[in-house]
Parts: sequence; structure tokens; C-alpha cells
Amino acid sequence: MSDSTWPPKRGLSTPTTPYTSAILTIASSTPVSAPAPLVLSILRDTSRYPDWNTWCPNVDILSQPAGTPPDSKILEKDTLMLLHPIMDASKPDKDTPTQLRITDISTPESPSSYISRGILDEDPGYTSDLSKVYRISWKSEGGFVSMGLQTERFHEIIVVDDGSCEVRTWEVMGGILARTVKWMFKKTLEEKFELWCKDLKK
Repeated sequence: MSDSTWPPKRGLSTPTTPYTSAILTIASSTPVSAPAPLVLSILRDTSRYPDWNTWCPNVDILSQPAGTPPDSKILEKDTLMLLHPIMDASKPDKDTPTQLRITDISTPESPSSYISRGILDEDPGYTSDLSKVYRISWKSEGGFVSMGLQTERFHEIIVVDDGSCEVRTWEVMGGILARTVKWMFKKTLEEKFELWCKDLKK
């Protein structure tokens, strides 16, 4: 379902963290003067992150799915990566490595069924018209933190016209450690999500 008011009043969810489990939700959106396929390609090409991504300039690819060259820097469904977010801009050499698994990639040419048609039709957090949206998502996987933190992040890149789009990104966290993250980092994460979207406009 597509809603002109986003995020919706009900909030947001993901398959990993449904509404009933959500403790912290961070979201941001922005118009981008670039074609939607180009924006998705920028998000998927981790070799380009140092060029635009102030918050997470570095990514290590830990493994690629079968059929993908192991040295590829392009995010595919089931890619396992280590993202290096910089939580304190005054300390650019201090990052917080976070292991993530790509859960979904959907394009108008190759729409996925990761989000069921029923949910797309009923949940205003998602864009239901798969012919007008490019989507990529990832979730936490592995490590001590993931044992107490269930989190998944989505990007929707919605076609406005041939040369512009709207980017919506959100992350929903649940689990015991989500309360600690909310208390310690909510404001910082809100700022970083805004920065991520601002950087995509470059």
C-alpha cells in the first residue's frame, strides 16, 4: 500500500521485527534528482561507499551467494557484509563493525515476494506497486550483539519520473538490547539516517 503520509501513524515494521516486537524505529526520506535504478546501483556498489557515504564509508564483503564472484563488491541477495558505521564524527577512525545479511532485492524488472502481496496491500509502510519501486534490505546476523538485537533495515526507491525518485529508509529494532540502543543512540541514529539520505542526494 502506498501512503502519501510517510511514515504512517501506525509506525513501520519489517519481517524480522514486526509491529509487536518493535522497540526502536528510525526512518528518513528524501527526494533525489536521479533515476531510481541509479540510486539502487549506488546503494548496491559498496566500492563507491567511500565516495558518498559519510556515516558508513567502508564495507567488507564476507561472502557472496553461489554464482557471484567472491571478490564482487556488489550487494546481492544473501550477501554477508560487515558495515563500518562511524557513530562519532569527531572520531572518524573509530567505527562500530556490524555484520549484516542482504535479505531482499526487488526491482520492477524482477519483483521479489519477500514481502507478501497481502502485507503490501494492507501495510501503508510499504509501497505496494512493485512496478514503481526498487527495494533493498538487510538484517543483523552473527556476533554477540545479534543474540539480543533483532534488526532489519529497508530502502525503498520510488520512481517519480524518469529522472527523479523518492528514497525512504527505515530500520526497526527489537530484542533485549534494543532498549539499550534506544536509550544510548536514538538521537544519533536519527541524525545519521538523515545524513545517509542527504549524502545520497550528492
